Amino acid sequence: MRGVNHVLAVGIAAVLAAPLVFLAVANANPDLDPLIMAAGFHFWIVGGTALAAAGACALLVVAGRALRETRLLFLAIAFMTIAGVFSVHGLMTPGYIADSFYQSVAVSAWISAVAGAVFVAIGVIDMPQSVQRFIQRAGGMIFAWAAICVGVFVALSMETEHWLDNVPTDNQTIQYILAAGATALFLIAALRYAQAYFFARLPSQAAIVLSLLLLAEVPPILLWGTAWRVSWWSYHALYAAAFVVLFAGWGIEARRAGSLRAISDALSMRDALAQLNRGREAHILELVDAIEAKDVATLGHVSRVASYAMAIGKALHLKPGELRSLVLAAEMHDVGKIGVPDGILRKPARLTDEEFAIVRQHAARGHEIAERVDALRDVASVIRAHHERLDGSGYPDGLQGEQIPLLARIIAVADTYDAMTSARPYRETLSHDAALAELRRVAGRELDARCVDALVGWFGAEQRIAA
Repeated sequence: MRGVNHVLAVGIAAVLAAPLVFLAVANANPDLDPLIMAAGFHFWIVGGTALAAAGACALLVVAGRALRETRLLFLAIAFMTIAGVFSVHGLMTPGYIADSFYQSVAVSAWISAVAGAVFVAIGVIDMPQSVQRFIQRAGGMIFAWAAICVGVFVALSMETEHWLDNVPTDNQTIQYILAAGATALFLIAALRYAQAYFFARLPSQAAIVLSLLLLAEVPPILLWGTAWRVSWWSYHALYAAAFVVLFAGWGIEARRAGSLRAISDALSMRDALAQLNRGREAHILELVDAIEAKDVATLGHVSRVASYAMAIGKALHLKPGELRSLVLAAEMHDVGKIGVPDGILRKPARLTDEEFAIVRQHAARGHEIAERVDALRDVASVIRAHHERLDGSGYPDGLQGEQIPLLARIIAVADTYDAMTSARPYRETLSHDAALAELRRVAGRELDARCVDALVGWFGAEQRIAA
């Protein structure tokens, strides 16, 4: 499988590099770069790309929380800007709406790439919490003003053909600055989204990374390509390909998850992992939110399991470092569910054997994810083993007794108790006393008896304090 992935990665890299390689070859050998004057084709391909960008913007808004989520808000604005500004590049094609060539055709191509890159990059930078809270409150207003600005740009370009004549985008120095800046911003954004992809490996994340890499190639071709030649046409193809890839990945995500919201959920977790790797543990909350968003029926499950596990750990006199690892593993124990389709996790009835088999994969998948994350690597084996049972009846490895890490045995007890006392659409909720009775029944056979006794003792102490 690793060999297949390597070949696939090399193939994707080759495809991505091809337009720039051709541009270099064409500039060195102009005979290989024929002139293609096709105003009609230009009108329609640019129009189609602009519509696709508008569709991507609309999908982000409709799919979930784009106007309340900082990252998605600016991604939506980026696509809206590309759609509106690039549409001018097509609409003003000589021989259609415009009777001759105007500077707005060239200027709009540059502005669409640069503005799109700027807004995508704004979405991936770290912002102070106060700024994020403001954006969450005013997201609708920010989006509305951006839409008005784009609309004014389009209207002025259509009604006042010469209004962009003095914009110096034909100055080579300015072109170099714009091309370098836009390419760098697209690449930075692609890198940040790639961090999320390497964490969860979701199709929508891969799609945004590939799309941004394709868009990063547009500015160099605008800079060095010659108008109406094949090399120049290639940036139009890159624009179109970026949105074809985007919709393909998003379509796969929505189909496997059974929900459009899965797209926004996958994209919104973009940099929590990077912050966690930098030692900013507050960003664990963002990952917890991403996990719990997958299954609204278990809302609050992660935090409750972490609390119960901490109580058990203290009762067993774990060292402070062990307690920190325990809480981290408990908060991340269901991280593998990020890859489980929403349609299965949110099914309002009992799962079929095939669906349950898919859910059971979350333990092994969680281990794989944790192994790729510096901050989680030390608890990867705990995450993998939290569904193992003393008698070997658990999964994914059928471990027995002391083969199961102690922290995993603690989380197993906390997880089991919370599962029994939490509402599920397909079964009745057990009372607190009935759940404790069930824990005692399986203690020493499926669950660690010391851990069960510790949880029962903690509940008893809490009840005495409350009384």
